Amino acid sequence: MLGLIAGSSQVTLRGQTPVEPLKHSTEYPATESLSAEPHSIEHELNPYRSHATVHLPIPHAVSSGPYAQQVDRYRNRVLDSEVPAEGDANCWFRNSPALSNYAPLNGEVSQLDPQVVWWDADVSRPLGLAEQYTAVDASGLAQTALIASPYVRSLLTEPQISMTDIVIADAQFDPLTFLDANYTDTNDPVGSELTTGDQSDRFRDNLFASSAGVRKKLTSGGNLEVVQRGGFQSNNSTFLTPNPQGTSRLELNFSQPLLRDHGKAVNRTRVILAKIDAQITNSEVREEIQTHLVDVTTAYWELYQARAEWLQRHRLLASALEMQAVLNARGAVDSQQRQILRANVAVAKRQADLVRIETRIRNAQSKLRLLTGDRQFVQLAQFEMVPVERPLMQSIELSTRDATLTALDNRPDIVQSLQQMHAVSTRVGAARNQVLPQLDLLLSSYVSGLDTSRNTVGAIGRQFSEGRPTYSAGLIFERPWGNRANQARLRRNRWEWTRSYAEFQQTTEAAITEVEIAVRETQTLFNELIAKQHSTIAATREVEYLRQRWIHLPDPNENAILLIENLLDAQERLADEERGLVRAQVAHALSWVMLRKAMGVLLVCDVAEVSPVLSNTPSVILAEPEPFGGMIDGEQLSLPTVPEWSLP
Repeated sequence: MLGLIAGSSQVTLRGQTPVEPLKHSTEYPATESLSAEPHSIEHELNPYRSHATVHLPIPHAVSSGPYAQQVDRYRNRVLDSEVPAEGDANCWFRNSPALSNYAPLNGEVSQLDPQVVWWDADVSRPLGLAEQYTAVDASGLAQTALIASPYVRSLLTEPQISMTDIVIADAQFDPLTFLDANYTDTNDPVGSELTTGDQSDRFRDNLFASSAGVRKKLTSGGNLEVVQRGGFQSNNSTFLTPNPQGTSRLELNFSQPLLRDHGKAVNRTRVILAKIDAQITNSEVREEIQTHLVDVTTAYWELYQARAEWLQRHRLLASALEMQAVLNARGAVDSQQRQILRANVAVAKRQADLVRIETRIRNAQSKLRLLTGDRQFVQLAQFEMVPVERPLMQSIELSTRDATLTALDNRPDIVQSLQQMHAVSTRVGAARNQVLPQLDLLLSSYVSGLDTSRNTVGAIGRQFSEGRPTYSAGLIFERPWGNRANQARLRRNRWEWTRSYAEFQQTTEAAITEVEIAVRETQTLFNELIAKQHSTIAATREVEYLRQRWIHLPDPNENAILLIENLLDAQERLADEERGLVRAQVAHALSWVMLRKAMGVLLVCDVAEVSPVLSNTPSVILAEPEPFGGMIDGEQLSLPTVPEWSLP
């Protein structure tokens, strides 16, 4: 199940593959109801949403890791705030002097007047820009982009690539089998009787040596080796007994660091860092996908806006054509040539505006084809896209407090900051270990066998039946004078940890501020909608007043040219106000998308596991360090017990 919030509505989607994405006809299909939050709208066209189910490899939201409690202080600060944010009651700013004192509002207005936004229903009908059309909506287009966009597919490869780094880092602990063999045929001149023990001129020796075994690096830092050696030898020396002979030796060697490089946490540092990098990559990919979905939704509302402006300008052109027709009809009665010419200028100008807006519509459709990446959209590029999802027309109660709490739990940049702190603390723990002197324990034991006639197999059997094992034990100690290099690395890593904590604080504060601004913008844009509605109503009344004067009650003392100029200018002002209103509609719709993105909940998924799975391994949370230089001298920083994840 894939949940996606797009436009001004929240729609639940399934991860799917396009089957018949484009439904086109020359008639209106049956009406379909689209359920949405916070509102529902009946659409006259079937939206672009015909898909078959498939699993999308979108990574899960990433856990905050062992430093999750660092967010608690910000969460408590929000919960303990005694003064609620100004938008927690309603979208309406009750204390707004620009609106609340405006008499026609009658106190509080919670929705737009459908008669004012007359274009809202007509946008969802074909404009006749193409012979065939297809219905689209923001949610369906965003879903299609997740499935078909090459850009999204390229993003989804990043988590898989980062997962291979985990395997590569963990592969250092895989057992290693080895086998080697060497045969040497020696024929050297003899320079000493001790070489052969007789009067031979040449030393002739046939030696075969082989070994096979297993080596493994342990997570504790130790190295374990089990090797079986075997071979045979024959020569012309009197000192080799028996001659020829078969030899064998079974060895067990073990070394274990006791100070430096000791412990699972230190030796698995590369694995831990690779897992953290994979988690960070997952968060970055989710954030990039959310940004792409915002781009798709923005392109959808740009298409809606362009079509709405086309309808507005088409009505404006119709009014000019009507005036032109009336003036031409009255040309022989009372119309002046200058009046007709002025009407002709208005018609030509409005036709030019309509051509430009039509180009904007086609450009928006091209942009949607690019962002969704749907090949059938490309094949049917000449089709008209009809948007069926409409902007929100009523106010919605918002809570800055709840939005901030949601952001603290879901923002990918906050999670990335916490994961960065985790990675740096892991490097600090490893650097602390490297400051210690080297003290290694060496253990070795072997059994050996000897047989005649190059019988290596017999020698292997006799190594267990004769004699006893040989063993040895020892220590290696090493410490550089001053140990300055490792001390400097530790100091640098501690400073990096202090920096990562400061970056986390800055990121969290910025996220809280961004949410507050997003909530306030959503509220303000609705208030702007109401104000734009009233200015549009006022402009409509002005146009109607001037139109009635021109048709029914012309003032004989008033210049006829001036009256037409005033009417045309009023029509232009009305069109500008309507254009401002539709832009406010689109901005308000997009503000909901940006608000959800600011909260980190634009993309919610529950798909097949592609991220490391958290186990029940407990985590040690480091205390908050003193800011800046404090932790260098006084902070007792220990490596936390890092959660282990299962490998893919």
